[in-house]
Amino acid sequence: MPRPFISEFSASAQKQRGSIVIFAALGLSLGVILLSIADMGFLYFYKREYQKAADLAAMAGARSLHLSCATARTTGSNNALQNLGNKRHNAPVIECGDWDGRRDQAFDPTATENLNAVRATISGVPPRFLPFIQSHTLTASAIAIANQPLAQLRIRSTLATVNPGQGTVLNAVVGGLLGGSLNLSAGAWDGLVHTDLNLLNYLDALAINLGLSAGDYDSVLNTQVSVGTLLDVAATALQQGGGSGGTANVNAALLGLQNLVGANLPGLSPLVRLGDLLNIQTGTPDSGLDVGLNLFQLVQGSVQLANKNCVACANLPIGIPGVLGANVRVRVIESPQLSAIGNPERARLDPLGEDRIYVRTAQVRTLISLDLPATLATTLEGLLNNTLVSALTNTVNDLLSLNLLGLLQGLSCVLACDIQRDIIDLRVLPTPRLDINIDAGGGRAYVNDYSCANEPDKSLTVPTYTAAAELRIGKMGTTAADAATKVFASSAAPTVDPVPILDIGTKRVRYQCTLLLFCSTTYQTDTGTWSSNAALAKRNAFAGGGIGLKADLPIASTNTTQVYTEPPAGGLPKIGEDPAYKSVSSSNIVTSLRNTLLGLQLQFYQPTGSGLGNGLGNVVFLVGSVINGLVTTVMNVVNGLLGPLLDPLVNLLLEQLGVDLNKVEVGANLSCSGGGATLVD
Repeated sequence: MPRPFISEFSASAQKQRGSIVIFAALGLSLGVILLSIADMGFLYFYKREYQKAADLAAMAGARSLHLSCATARTTGSNNALQNLGNKRHNAPVIECGDWDGRRDQAFDPTATENLNAVRATISGVPPRFLPFIQSHTLTASAIAIANQPLAQLRIRSTLATVNPGQGTVLNAVVGGLLGGSLNLSAGAWDGLVHTDLNLLNYLDALAINLGLSAGDYDSVLNTQVSVGTLLDVAATALQQGGGSGGTANVNAALLGLQNLVGANLPGLSPLVRLGDLLNIQTGTPDSGLDVGLNLFQLVQGSVQLANKNCVACANLPIGIPGVLGANVRVRVIESPQLSAIGNPERARLDPLGEDRIYVRTAQVRTLISLDLPATLATTLEGLLNNTLVSALTNTVNDLLSLNLLGLLQGLSCVLACDIQRDIIDLRVLPTPRLDINIDAGGGRAYVNDYSCANEPDKSLTVPTYTAAAELRIGKMGTTAADAATKVFASSAAPTVDPVPILDIGTKRVRYQCTLLLFCSTTYQTDTGTWSSNAALAKRNAFAGGGIGLKADLPIASTNTTQVYTEPPAGGLPKIGEDPAYKSVSSSNIVTSLRNTLLGLQLQFYQPTGSGLGNGLGNVVFLVGSVINGLVTTVMNVVNGLLGPLLDPLVNLLLEQLGVDLNKVEVGANLSCSGGGATLVD
């Protein structure tokens, strides 16, 4: 039976109504989604506008920070209001503070000193398309640092060029500090002297080698790394085009670095921190690192840094013409600091504090043990015999009851005699070895003021000190090795004893004559027996006193204040340019050991023998006119022999170690801020 028509129509209408509801729901959902997307886009737009306004406000505030913090806040706030227009926002928050970018990238808004950055914070509640969706506060912030003035100091060796002879000494000195031998050509050393490596490129290459993040220079400077790695990475950076100084010098320097690292000496292994050589003030921007680093100074400084805590100090194979034997040892007591970069405004608040811009040469302890030439002993022996013995014989006999052997043997015997006496036994230079200790170095300079009032008119004030030194001459150990052990045991001043020039000893002599006047002379031995062999006689050293040679002379430093100025030509270049060097020469530092030796003094030993009463040593004190003449003559002889031997050795040795007792050369650069700013966060 067919279904009624009306029933079919009703069913169709119901289906249509259901479809409309579904489509309506879908359409409403789609509308909500579209509005939500639009709302999110609106929020993104506001977030972007807030961030843009914060960036510009921080930059504007930082550019005026050099005027005052209040000015920076006002400038930053006005800039934010201008850029935000009628967009919904809260009042901009502008803060001044200290931004420590190289340590932990932290901004300290509570700081009252070292204000170098401005933080701008923009917040607000943007309008919403959908009123039933909860509103949220959007916040954007930015930090900008003021482009600070930057100053750099460098201190350098006075070695201007390397000739073949100097190359040989450099191989001995640097090789000795590294615990072995080097064979670099003079050309390679000269290339190192005349080649600079870009510090920024070098730090980046070192960061890659150490597996550190590029740009994390604080970690690079403070990571322990071997000397070999420091020099190997320098060669890599040089190969990549990071050096300057001319093609010939760069190629020679590269060959020198490769040969030095390839020598694989023990001294290349110790771990050091590059930050001990290069002081880069916290917060220094990358532009301050775009400077040159001299390769010779990098080699010299890193080797000295590794040698500072040496177990076996460098034993240098340097010969001295006319001397039977010389043993030269070196230890670095204080490593050099070759370069320093930072904000001079922070440095002048505390010139020698944490933010100092400070450089220094190495402080080096040198020990030279000399076997004195036989001519010195011969000369002194003749001098002492003629002057002392002849002039004092009668006085000696009268005051001391001591005898010369000839006087003893000249005694008359009536029938028979058995006479025992202590007789004088003079010895000249009984131990012909002289120890010379020189503590040299400590030349330094630092920034204590600057002016950037009207760039390019600018200046940098740098107190500069020449190297101070201590010269000690005498006996510091029983042997050269023993002296080295004692001298290098600590950085404290070593103990110096006089070198015996005259040892007035005694021997016990027995003079016997029989009834037949058969006479003999015998000597008491160490065992108490008597022997006719004088060589077996027991000798009491310094029983009658003696004369020794000793010096402990401070060589005073000189200090002055250098002012580097601009615009005079070559005056005060910007960071990144060749520095302007000034030297401080000292007029009151003795440049010649020959002159310094005039300060040597003769030391008089007191008698040590028993029963000698006032002793011959006291007689030496009493007979003024004779001894005064002796002192003068002895000093002339010693000065004449030692001065020409020591001058070239010590001066050349210290020059290769970067220590000049007469001059300190300091280079300076200064870049003023110019009211700029850099966005950092």
